[in-house]
Order: sequence, then structure tokens, then C-alpha cells
Amino acid sequence: MYLQRLQDPVLENDWHAVYLASELRDQPIGVIVLGERVAIYRTNKGVHAVRDLCIHRGAMLSKGRIEDEVLVCPYHGWKYDTSGQCVCIPAQPKGEAIPSRAKVDAYGCVEKYGFIWVCIGEPAADLPHFEEFDSEEFRPLACGPYKVNAAGTRVIENFTDFAHLMFVHQGLLGHPDYAELPDFKVNKEKDRIYIENIPIFQPVAHSGSDKKEGTTYVYMKEVYRPLSARLSKADPSNGQTLWIMLTVLPVTAEECLVFMVVSRNYGFDVPDENFIKFQDIVFDQDARIIETQKPELLPLDLQVELNHRVDLFSVAYRRWLNELGVVVGTI
Repeated sequence: MYLQRLQDPVLENDWHAVYLASELRDQPIGVIVLGERVAIYRTNKGVHAVRDLCIHRGAMLSKGRIEDEVLVCPYHGWKYDTSGQCVCIPAQPKGEAIPSRAKVDAYGCVEKYGFIWVCIGEPAADLPHFEEFDSEEFRPLACGPYKVNAAGTRVIENFTDFAHLMFVHQGLLGHPDYAELPDFKVNKEKDRIYIENIPIFQPVAHSGSDKKEGTTYVYMKEVYRPLSARLSKADPSNGQTLWIMLTVLPVTAEECLVFMVVSRNYGFDVPDENFIKFQDIVFDQDARIIETQKPELLPLDLQVELNHRVDLFSVAYRRWLNELGVVVGTI
């Protein structure tokens, strides 16, 4: 598959979840970030990422192996350390210096929230810490990845939207009879936009709830990076709260992978699989709609599509992307 590296002054310097940490074991794996092929792998020192391209003859390093804590190219056995420096050329006479050009680009790579994260530029900031997704006290569950044939920006905008819950997720997260939304205010800070105290009637209470039928959950939603967002939904009658974090990996301008973490402070006797399955169903419903949207890229010109007052959060997201200078996934 032909890929073109996407240039974006913001997203290149951001962290992107690329793989489930539990599935990165003793073999390198190839992923794609902004059109760039990246090889990720694990050693005793942690997780690492390099450009998935041997400097010698262009073979994919992700097709190689890990041997004595170094990454070995499958073509001619060239070995690279975690900095990307070649440390061994088997065909070269012993004692002869390895050419200084024998090096591949190494990228920032960390493990957090059950995912492997990669930054192919210079990280603008560390990954934020959210206790509800990092502490076993809240039983964080990694969900996905979900492949979506659409721009990542469309996925995040869908996350900001409440008015679709009663139709796309009818019978699960909302009901048409309760489609009217209350007035709300969008709050903006330096590194995030958010809304809070939004009551939404949900016909089916979550697994583990003490409610036999539906209930009204009070939402908080925030977008804290161009392609990362989170929400909380609480039952005010008992404090039972569900948290969801969503982050999008832009594979190409019009294709992405979506990773989620779901946490809770209740229902610990309920199998975790119930929560994961519910999230799988809900996001599949979202993806089916998102993939139909035209234009595929998110218009930042607010005159291109008709916006309504219930779209305040979505409009704020578009304006924020424009202010940040995000290019990929937008027009």
C-alpha cells in the first residue's frame, strides 16, 4: 500500500495510541502514524519505536525479530539499538567501523492506559494523567481498536455531539421522545474545551446499575487534545459513574483507528466483558454513520454546513482546531 507522510504542525508533535499494550510481546509490530510506517517493540527496558525502514535496503524492520534486546532486520540481519543506531552488520568484517549513516529515526514511545503511544515529532507535552483510567480501583478496560474509514476529526466531533444519541443509539443511550436538549455553555481553557452538567435520559441503565430500567445520567465531556477526548456520566441518585476516554490514531487523512478506555466506580461483580461488549456495539453504531459523512474531512469554515444551537460544542471544537493550526483531517 502506497503511503504518504502527512505533515501537520500539531499532530506530528502529539502522542497517538497505536497498539494494545497487552498484545505487544516478544516480536516487533508495524503500525502507521500520519502515513508514516513505524515499528514498535518491547525490551526489558520498556517499549520503543523506530521508523519501519531499514536504512540499508528499505526492508520493514517490523518483519524482523528481537535478539539480545536489539531489533534485527529480516533482510540482511542488520541490528539496531533502541536509539535507532545500527550496532552490527553481519556481512562486514569484524572490527570495521559501522558507517555513521547506518541509523534509523527513533520516536518517542510510552506505555500508558493499556496502550502503546508514539510521537513521531517532538512531544509538545507529556500524556495527561487521569486517575480514573490509570488506577485499578476503577477497573480501567481497554477497548478497540476500531477501524474507521473516515477522518479522525469526524470521530471526535461525533464524540462531542449529544443530539445523535437518541437516534443513532436509540434504545441504548437515548430515546427520540427525549431528544430535546437543555441549554448549555461551552467552557474553554488553554488546553481543553468542555461542557458539564448535561442531563440525558438513557433507556437502558448500564450493567451493574441498581436501576432496573432507564435513568437520567449527567454528562461531562471534554476535548483535551485535537484527537483525544473523555467523558463522565453519573447517576446523581447514587453517584455511580462511568468514564470513557477516546483517542484517535490518524493512519491517513481519511482512515483512522479509535482506542478507548472505560472505567467505573460500581458493578465490580459484573464481568468486564459486559462493558467492553456494550462499548463495541455503541461504537459500531457511530462508525456506520461517520463513514457516510460528506465531505470526508471536517470543514473548519462554519458556513459549509448548517450549524444549530445544539451544535455549540461541535462548533467550538472546529474553532479550536482552526486556532491550533490542525491540518490533517480538516478542510
